Amino acid sequence: MGQQMTKKKTENESPAKRGQLIVIEGNKQLKRKGTSRSATLPNGLTEKQETFCMAVFEGSGFSDAYRAAYDAQNMKPATVNRQAHELIMNPKITARMDELHRQREQEQRMSALSRSEKVIKKLEEIGLQDDSGGTAQIRALELLGKTIGMFTDRIETEDKTDRDADAIKAELQRKLQSMLQG
Repeated sequence: MGQQMTKKKTENESPAKRGQLIVIEGNKQLKRKGTSRSATLPNGLTEKQETFCMAVFEGSGFSDAYRAAYDAQNMKPATVNRQAHELIMNPKITARMDELHRQREQEQRMSALSRSEKVIKKLEEIGLQDDSGGTAQIRALELLGKTIGMFTDRIETEDKTDRDADAIKAELQRKLQSMLQG
């Protein structure tokens, strides 16, 4: 009897008290399960979607990233895999992943540039010392010269053939014919 009263009491409660969201459109009330949606971030993703993206970006598999971002305790592995696949196919998610990869590449370029500048600065210090030209100083100047392209290898070729293009073509055709026949 206690269960029946509880059931009736729950049925008579307003949808908002039962954890449902009520959306009013014109004169109609639409009921949706769940309390509220996650807040949308400036990049257009929800907090959970952003968490999913960051987990994937940091090296987690799609399913593990889904479990990290969403409550998947009672979900079957196949369901988690399907939901993770749907997320990764979402254009907003793929755009965010592309953005994260571009940011990482930019950071790596900046880091490499910074290291290059430090190396060049140190080579300049060594190369431009007032010493009488020790081996370290000469090597530093050589490396500095290579970085600015002062020392480039040039390969000069010379055409030593006495034949024109028609003669070469005829010879190639003869060789092909002999290969095909033999």
